[in-house]
Amino acid sequence: MPPVSKDSTMTNIFSLIRIDGTVISVPALTHDNLVEFVVVDDSSRAEFLVRLPRTELGTEVSIGSHVRATGAEGWIVPGRAWLGESSRTILEAHDVQLREYAFAA
Repeated sequence: MPPVSKDSTMTNIFSLIRIDGTVISVPALTHDNLVEFVVVDDSSRAEFLVRLPRTELGTEVSIGSHVRATGAEGWIVPGRAWLGESSRTILEAHDVQLREYAFAA
């Protein structure tokens, strides 16, 4: 087995994305103190399960809110066909803003 170089490092690859869309589920608090809710992206119509620490959510988000969310794209949560639920990509958000405020900034 060849020796391992001291300069060898493990690289994590993730994709940072930003979505603009409409909230379609009631925000829920998880046991990890995260808030999560589903957003339908305006451009792709894909559904994202947006998650972020409860303390990072600076505004009230409710069904029908238009938001801009930025963060790391994660794994896919499979849908449940018997409930008519589509698969959703997790978005580990570091910033969520109501779009009205994002455009004003």
